[in-house]
Amino acid sequence: MLLRTPHGAQAQSPSNLCKFLIPFLFSSPLSSKPSSTSRAPNHLMKIPKPCSKTPISLSPSNHPQLQDTVSLSSVNSICSLLTNHSHKTSSIDDLLTSYKDKLNSNVVLHILMNYGQLGRIRTLEFFSWAGLQMGFQFDDSVIEYMADFLGRRKLFDDMKCLLLTVISHRGRVSCRTFSICIRYLGRQGRINEALCLFEEMGSKFRCTPDNLVYNNMLYVLCKKNSSEQLIDLAVTIFRRIELPDTYSYSNIVVGLCKFDRLETALDVLGEMGRAGLIPTRSAVNVLIGKFCSLSAKEGAIEKVRVNNTRRPFTILVPNLDVKSGAIQPAVQVFWAVHDLGMLPSSFVIVQLLSELCRLSKVDEAVKVLKVVEEMKPSCLDESYSIVMNAMCNRRSVEQASHLFGRMLSLGKKPKLSVYNSVICMLCKLGNLDDAERVYKIMNKNRSLPNNLTYSALIHAYVEAGNWEAGYDLLMEMLGLGFSPHFHTYDMVLKILSQAGKMDMCFKLERKLESQALQKLLKIGRLAEAYEKLKSMLDRGLRPPGYVRDAFKHAFEKHGKLKIAQELLDRVDQIQKSDE
Repeated sequence: MLLRTPHGAQAQSPSNLCKFLIPFLFSSPLSSKPSSTSRAPNHLMKIPKPCSKTPISLSPSNHPQLQDTVSLSSVNSICSLLTNHSHKTSSIDDLLTSYKDKLNSNVVLHILMNYGQLGRIRTLEFFSWAGLQMGFQFDDSVIEYMADFLGRRKLFDDMKCLLLTVISHRGRVSCRTFSICIRYLGRQGRINEALCLFEEMGSKFRCTPDNLVYNNMLYVLCKKNSSEQLIDLAVTIFRRIELPDTYSYSNIVVGLCKFDRLETALDVLGEMGRAGLIPTRSAVNVLIGKFCSLSAKEGAIEKVRVNNTRRPFTILVPNLDVKSGAIQPAVQVFWAVHDLGMLPSSFVIVQLLSELCRLSKVDEAVKVLKVVEEMKPSCLDESYSIVMNAMCNRRSVEQASHLFGRMLSLGKKPKLSVYNSVICMLCKLGNLDDAERVYKIMNKNRSLPNNLTYSALIHAYVEAGNWEAGYDLLMEMLGLGFSPHFHTYDMVLKILSQAGKMDMCFKLERKLESQALQKLLKIGRLAEAYEKLKSMLDRGLRPPGYVRDAFKHAFEKHGKLKIAQELLDRVDQIQKSDE
């Protein structure tokens, strides 16, 4: 029957590891009466399938003894016996009696690494039996492997029972084992348990934390912690480290940024630089990203709900709770890490460029862009687009033209937004020749224009009095299925009327109405399509042959051809009269 642990997880009863370790724990030379801290759990969490990933504890560089020759025959024989063992026939002690003298840490470790073959229960039973035979005097690699084994399966109570059993038999628990336990506890949000284990290292386990333990504790407090109260404790723990390393500094920077203590984070980063250490990329990303987000909030207007009145209402108020000039520290951090040969992630670079351009610091953005061009080509297209759009909005023609030419010379394909920004800028300045050249480059690079592209060019040509170019672009726009804004359409009709080109006005109106009729037929709104065609015929606008065929097919498909036949006959009569 499934039970529940004190932490709420489903469990089976009893725990196999604790069932075997409890007698050893209480019978050890150091044990007396069982205390509340050493009492083992009565339940075992439901175990997921074994993970195929290499455990944290098995790094060959950290455990050169794993490279020693191991008696593979003993390992294979024991694994085979355990796999075929049945509790009804004999106990594990009787089964492995002949192998007691062959046990050592390497043999035990290699058998534990075959947990996929043995299964969870037999693996835990074998470890308990081997511990009894060897008095739990294992090498560090075995204890680290078991801590990792239990941590991956979220058996945290069993994990602590393991540590207590080893230490009660005067065994050694390495700092790496504690770091593994603390990290797994933190990943599951058990921050208080991780802190308790960290504080008990010296008093209960007679082990002095090293940088690996400190760093994992800081990782838990700074990256997995959601309470601002614990960040002060993280800073206190950080100051206890005799020689902090890169990860110590980086973890505390991330934690300080998480709770918006940016000035302290900058101080820690400066201290790190004076120590000759380089921050991790994640710490740099978080710090620059936080400053950019803070800068984006400066001067922003937020909605505030007023509820203490008879009729609650919403007002807009400026955001005054932020500091000014937040973008400058972000730029300083960027250049500082650049001097160290590092750049933030593509997302953070884009965020920084966007904020610089929003604040009209285009010159600074261009400097960042040059660095990105040299060191971070993965985000170059997006970076170019941001800076180009900012230059065009400022109407910096020379800068924008130079950068646009550089994009093309590097073989970059500008985004549609870049083309539109350049074309709109040139059109507003009345430089139609250059705007037309950019439009041709756009077509040559097979970048399809949109409504904004056509509208900008049409408005510019109409204002320049070039009715022919405006008419051609509007007809091309309609041919591609775009619907022009009424103001754009009205401007072209007006200039055509002034030029006495009534036949072109008629063709334009016919084209626009035919397009509207096609859209109604495509979405199945037959009643509106019927009225649209009737209105066109009343005004003498005959739809093209392909629109007539589409109209007939749509009504025929829905069994309403008789209703549409009258209008179809009128279309045919108008066509004959025109011929």
